[in-house]
Amino acid sequence: MCGICGIVQIEGSPRRVVSDETLAAMTDAMTHRGPDDRGVFTADGIALGARRLSIIDVEYGHQPFASEGEDVWAVQNGEIFNHGPLRERLAGNGHRFQSRCDTEILPHLYEEYGTEFPKQMRGMFAVAVWDERRRRAMLVRDRLGVKPLYFARRGDLLLFASELKSLLVSGLIDVRLDHEAIEAYLSFGFVPGPRTPLLGVSKLMPGESLIVEKEHVRTERYWQYPKPTLDGDRTPDEYREGLLEKLEESVRLRLMSDVPLGAMLSGGLDSSLIVGLMARNMDGPVDTFSVGFAEAGKNNELADARHVAEVFGTRHHELELSYTDETLDLEELVWHLDEPVADLSAVAFIALCRLARRHVTVALSGQGADELLGGYPKHRAAAISGIWKRFPPAAQAAGARAAAHAPSRFAREALAFTARDPVQRILALTNQLGPLGRPGLLLRPSTPDGVGAAQRSLLQRLDGVGDHPLAAALYVDAQLGLVDDMLQYFDRASMAYSLEVRVPFLDHELVEFCARIPPGLKVRRLRTKHILKQAARGIVPDRIIDKPKIGFMRQSVGSWFQAQAARAVEDYLLQPQPRYAELLDRGAVERLIRRGLAAPDAPERHLLLSILMLEIWLSTFLPRALPKPASVAVR
Repeated sequence: MCGICGIVQIEGSPRRVVSDETLAAMTDAMTHRGPDDRGVFTADGIALGARRLSIIDVEYGHQPFASEGEDVWAVQNGEIFNHGPLRERLAGNGHRFQSRCDTEILPHLYEEYGTEFPKQMRGMFAVAVWDERRRRAMLVRDRLGVKPLYFARRGDLLLFASELKSLLVSGLIDVRLDHEAIEAYLSFGFVPGPRTPLLGVSKLMPGESLIVEKEHVRTERYWQYPKPTLDGDRTPDEYREGLLEKLEESVRLRLMSDVPLGAMLSGGLDSSLIVGLMARNMDGPVDTFSVGFAEAGKNNELADARHVAEVFGTRHHELELSYTDETLDLEELVWHLDEPVADLSAVAFIALCRLARRHVTVALSGQGADELLGGYPKHRAAAISGIWKRFPPAAQAAGARAAAHAPSRFAREALAFTARDPVQRILALTNQLGPLGRPGLLLRPSTPDGVGAAQRSLLQRLDGVGDHPLAAALYVDAQLGLVDDMLQYFDRASMAYSLEVRVPFLDHELVEFCARIPPGLKVRRLRTKHILKQAARGIVPDRIIDKPKIGFMRQSVGSWFQAQAARAVEDYLLQPQPRYAELLDRGAVERLIRRGLAAPDAPERHLLLSILMLEIWLSTFLPRALPKPASVAVR
């Protein structure tokens, strides 16, 4: 795992594109991503930087890597899990290697396949390749978006980096805010790609390549997220067996490491199954790591995690936090997250990463199973919507009238059941600024009801998928919330402590298999993740399979917020000149504060948390990331 950055000249006669000092600042802004090694390459028209966390071939895996003729150079953040077979194929074609590092295959793979080389790789990666002869640069992000990659154009230069702070420290980035991106953030609690909070910076999308060549910049798709299709020749047992087979293969691939390796164990089904499959594919005991809140009561899964650890004979490590702990520095959390993210699961996950890094350098996680196989309450609601759609039109009309008068606690679900199309259905369950949101909050909404930016993000990802409510919800979730919320904070929280986290459920071959599983096997008779529970039976203890889903720390958000929010709100949102005031109506925010702090389950709390994280990002992250005027090297 590493951090990469660089600058590419787009047009004009090749020249030096950056000073040594600025390239060093961009590279070293990500030292936490790669504390073990540092490498740079510069030539006219190109500059590459890399920080390395040594995982494979610790001694000789120095980046950047070059081809034999040193006319193709490459850097990588992530891992290529099939690099062994690819290396053998390339060696058979005459390519020579000096290390066992997976990054070294990249320049040779590019020489063999050109711009099609990403299709050969199986893993989680963000890659940059420079072809000196063709004056071509290529950026690539993995198919599921596990690893991040930002880019920005400034004049005739294109800058890229694994983290936003690396771009900002260059002093070359336009820091005007993207108002529509922030509107979408307030709707979802995260910024949906390709946008970022900054108008001049974009995210490379999952499964996408960016190519700079012949004075042009273009993006290309090398992989599309698979649309739901039914494989009618399989029986439910064949789906179950195929799912387990694909998942175990994915786990085996992700055991590749020359450094200590363990697993995040929440005590739920997904992580327990990963630990079980690791245990039967490793020679020694698995190191497992768990975290919980002392006051969470039945939502504290530490006892279940201990039980799973005993069943599989792991070396177990755990940490118990408290809602009253004052060890969490929100400014540091936002600094690590790189973008505003209103998901306090990151609070517990960053503590879990800190614990795990004391013992291992790599950890596997169960992230992604819910989005693939229907694990959330909203997926149960989507399944009910599918049943509702089969009712006669008269019954649906009567239901719509009743939904308009539903109690506030059921209003979102009622609107979702009666929605006319998948976009409206998903917005009903997720949007914080829509009809059930807070009118008058945005000073410049893109539409009167504030759903414009969010709606466009959903339409972009639905991409013509039919209106089967559950299939559409899963298709969107895996491309939206999974990528820009969960994987975003997974990457930043883990890399803040130089820990590589691998996600077996997000192997692209497993994802393609899951797309062919009928929705009725994912949520069956309102039982979420039915097919995965069937596959886990006999491996994971029954008490773990059959217990209600809790979700990693999500049930504790309201209680933590109630315990901690008052002081944070006063410090940031009620200060005399908050930064959010250029975007939001201060009076509307103050009314929201009064309602949101009234009770731990107040429906406004997530929107209030979004505003709080945005203010901290505006007032502390940006000033800290931008270089001081005197420190910007002359270019």
